[in-house]
Amino acid sequence: MHLEQLLLYAFVLLTVVALLVIRWKRQKLYTAAGTMDGPFALPLIGQLYLIFGKKPGDDLFKVLNRYSPLYNSPVGVWIGPFFVVGINDNPDHIQTVLNSPHLLNKTFHYNFFRVGRGLFASPDYIWKNDRKILNRSFSPAMLASFVDTFNDKDFIMVETLKKYVGKGEIDLHLHIAKCNIDAFFSTSFGTDLNMQSHDEADAYLNSLDTFFSLIFKRILSVHRYPKWLYRLTEDYKTETKCWDTIRGMSKRLLQEWKQQPRQTEVRPNDDSYGRKPALNFADNLFDVAENNPSLTDEHIMDHIDTIIAAGHDTTATTVSNLLLMLAIHPEVQEAVYQEVMSVCPDKSKPVTTEEANGLVYTEMVCKETMRLFPVGPLLGRKCVADVQLDEKHTIPAGSCVCIGIYTIHREPSIWGPEAEKFNPDHFLPEKVAKRHPYAYLPFSGGPRNCIGIRYAWLSMKILIAHLVRNYRFATSLKMEDLNMKFAIILRITNGCMVSIEER
Repeated sequence: MHLEQLLLYAFVLLTVVALLVIRWKRQKLYTAAGTMDGPFALPLIGQLYLIFGKKPGDDLFKVLNRYSPLYNSPVGVWIGPFFVVGINDNPDHIQTVLNSPHLLNKTFHYNFFRVGRGLFASPDYIWKNDRKILNRSFSPAMLASFVDTFNDKDFIMVETLKKYVGKGEIDLHLHIAKCNIDAFFSTSFGTDLNMQSHDEADAYLNSLDTFFSLIFKRILSVHRYPKWLYRLTEDYKTETKCWDTIRGMSKRLLQEWKQQPRQTEVRPNDDSYGRKPALNFADNLFDVAENNPSLTDEHIMDHIDTIIAAGHDTTATTVSNLLLMLAIHPEVQEAVYQEVMSVCPDKSKPVTTEEANGLVYTEMVCKETMRLFPVGPLLGRKCVADVQLDEKHTIPAGSCVCIGIYTIHREPSIWGPEAEKFNPDHFLPEKVAKRHPYAYLPFSGGPRNCIGIRYAWLSMKILIAHLVRNYRFATSLKMEDLNMKFAIILRITNGCMVSIEER
């Protein structure tokens, strides 16, 4: 026998042995997969063949829509070598996952966002401490102090939109995003950048959008997971340019923030290093950093980038979607208008916290918009120890869990046979009381839910009140015309195309 043949046989044998060892070590994963529903899996690649050749976002959306109704949770999926447990229709399973101490960590994909120490992606041992500290920045008293700023920025937007009255349909998303980020910088960082009066925010917002799209594209491309391979692509270069723009803003805020005078006063029996609790997110972080040398500038900027992206983009997208829903459903818009005019009718006056809390039907419309178009359509968690879902199914340690927020928000067994239709009555109190609390998760759920829920609700309702009492919105679009894509954030690709009429 020739030496070449011996080497070939040896290579084949070693390969087979290596594969057997790997399978033996991962036996628990294969056993769990065998108990779960799911599409047919091919050797080595698993179910990756379902998305081969698909465009990230829009076509993946179609794939998920096609296959999700065919399988019951939990669904076992192999994405190459990675085992993923998908949950898309069972609120009990979702509740178990989101409240398990073994499922607090995010999947490794979240590291692609380059903010590994921010609340969005940090490991549980970092997140637990930081979340406890940063919760102070979103207390009811602190939110009440933000209301004047919300109103000031909303008055500016109302004035800006006057030039579009009677000019036909325009996409309002950029204007809404600039209003939101303007308010967010002022409230959370004490820095008034007045972004609605110039175009400086445009490059930043466009960079965020492109950055998210490229991250999502990488998540769908297993061969791009190794950083050394990803660095060879043009997408990496584009992503890095976007990141430089994003990080440039956080560096600017950090430097301005360090130069601002801060007042502290000693308060006995206070757990915040003997200081008065911070008045906003930035002061809160600075207060912690001064007393914790391990909190580096990079760590602080991770928090800044995380909170900016989470704090303005999700809210701006939701408000854009909501205005489009009002334009498509004029009867709903009229009901919102009537409520606003009964609660806060004077266009020249700011909307108070109490008035915003009184906009009950408006909140139902917001909730229904977020049901059909949840800005975070998917959640990913890493399982560090076996978690039993029910008598038949266990999530094995070492697997990933993917929760389909979009799919459970449209599950007919929960929302009825017309789950795809826009109907704010889904959130009548009697219907909410009968529904599983984990059937509706626009802000995630469990201990690692969104830190800014109350901020988002208050800012959204105040902005909607200002817009609706000043303008009537219309559109040629219909519900069946709307196209969506995943790009970390779920977006309606048609945009917020509306025409504006002054009331």
